[in-house]
Amino acid sequence: MAQIFKLAAIDLDGTLLGHDTRISPTNRQAVARLQNAGVQVVLASGRHYKNMRRYADELPGVNWIVSCQGGEISNLDRTDILTTEFLPTAQVEEALAQGAALGFTITAYGIDEVFTNSPWNEHLQFYCDLAGCTPRFCSNLEMLEQPIFKLLWMGFPADIERTVQQNLVNRHVVQMVRTHAKLLEFMPLRISKASGLQILAKRLGVTPAETITFGDGDNDVPMFEWSGLSVAMDHGWPSALRQATYISPAGPADTALSRAVDLVFAKHLEL
Repeated sequence: MAQIFKLAAIDLDGTLLGHDTRISPTNRQAVARLQNAGVQVVLASGRHYKNMRRYADELPGVNWIVSCQGGEISNLDRTDILTTEFLPTAQVEEALAQGAALGFTITAYGIDEVFTNSPWNEHLQFYCDLAGCTPRFCSNLEMLEQPIFKLLWMGFPADIERTVQQNLVNRHVVQMVRTHAKLLEFMPLRISKASGLQILAKRLGVTPAETITFGDGDNDVPMFEWSGLSVAMDHGWPSALRQATYISPAGPADTALSRAVDLVFAKHLEL
């Protein structure tokens, strides 16, 4: 008997979005195909809610958003927030100081805005191009006075890689995830897209076995482990390719999600 799926969680960067940070018509049709088969689609990303909302608005029928790597789960207009998880202030203060000492550019995700304590530079320009928003400058003191979902260090890939290898961060008190060659993210322990999806699935009355997840990065691995079925984009990170149930057929990165959805339908005709 074919497995019936009720929920699909889709990552944004490298999955739903192309290199131009837009949703291709082909990927848009793939989302609609899932919805027409009775599968509820949610967006799951490390991006801030306000940054994700514009993409959700492009996809009729998307009613839930898992943002900030699972730090917040909310409905489309944010009138129903299922959970918010913030970094302890002590860990924010430590990451700010350590990141500055290592020469990284820093951004932090607050409830309503993304902040930076760094002067304008090429790394902030990279962030703006990637995220489609400009962080608001504020002092460390201002940053410490408000709840922070996560904090990012940005720098050159070799410097990021060196920091990862040196293991300078105490992972018993804060979680570190590399989401891009130029990015390190710091979040509360045990918070991930999977932890967010677990809360949302319980609210919707859906089991992990009834959930499909689509992604391409290290931060998608927890939801791959949690869900009944997972598909990694063929251009994805090695960790994602190893963990996924399937890998999308080879082709242009901008339409990988469409090929992934086609594969799911081919393998599981009775969605």
